[in-house]
Amino acid sequence: MDDTTSKTSGPNRLFTFFGNPWVGIVGSVASILSLLLAVYFYYQGVSVRELVYYVNPARAIVVKQGTASRLAVSYDGRPLAQDVTAAQVAIWNSGRQAIRREAILQPVVIKTEPRVPILEATVRRKSREVVALDVDQAQLAEGQVSVSWNILEQGDGGVVQIVYAAGPDTQIQCVGVIEGQRGIRELRYLGAIRSPAEQIRQNSREAGAVTALLGLVIAMNVVMVVVSRRRGWVVEFRKAMIFWGGPLVVALVLLAYLFYSVRVPEPPFGF
Repeated sequence: MDDTTSKTSGPNRLFTFFGNPWVGIVGSVASILSLLLAVYFYYQGVSVRELVYYVNPARAIVVKQGTASRLAVSYDGRPLAQDVTAAQVAIWNSGRQAIRREAILQPVVIKTEPRVPILEATVRRKSREVVALDVDQAQLAEGQVSVSWNILEQGDGGVVQIVYAAGPDTQIQCVGVIEGQRGIRELRYLGAIRSPAEQIRQNSREAGAVTALLGLVIAMNVVMVVVSRRRGWVVEFRKAMIFWGGPLVVALVLLAYLFYSVRVPEPPFGF
């Protein structure tokens, strides 16, 4: 009798231990954290090139035509009848793999849209002197300037300032082809609205995310009410982890998206 009790007491205690709802809760939380950490470390370990750019929304109006002023502006001896604006464009390598000059398959060009003459283009800041960031001003009249460098390691880049003959509403783009990268990614601060259409898109994204989050919470509460009426508190706890674990991860992702959308992008070397 004693031997039989000793043989069965071990498995019984094991089943009792794993049947404890707190063990299930800890296991579920650990599984979720393990999944998130696995995804994070995977992307941290991937070595890719990622050239990004960010147009500083704070633009300086050098000359505003139509206002009373004794300041006259001329370019190459010719007076200008347009507004004159200065803008800063930060460009850097956000990836872990270095971008060398040989990896530039198509020249990296900063251009205005619509095309307006660029009066001046200068490199205002470099992350390091060794990157040798430089601009080619041969096509300023066509509204574009080429950017080149020797090497951009992770976080390397610089700030290019362009002075163009138009108002601050003129869009600025950066295009080019880098080996292993489909296109140059633009970072935007959605708080800096450039057009009514963009504002509508931003409001729709935020409203959709908040609506989805509220609907998720309401649905989970309805399910929990139904379960609690039919089951005991132990089963209710287990169901809570099943119904709350995954949705909570989704809710955190939505909140992270909203936070990322409204935060101000900042190059590693500043403006």
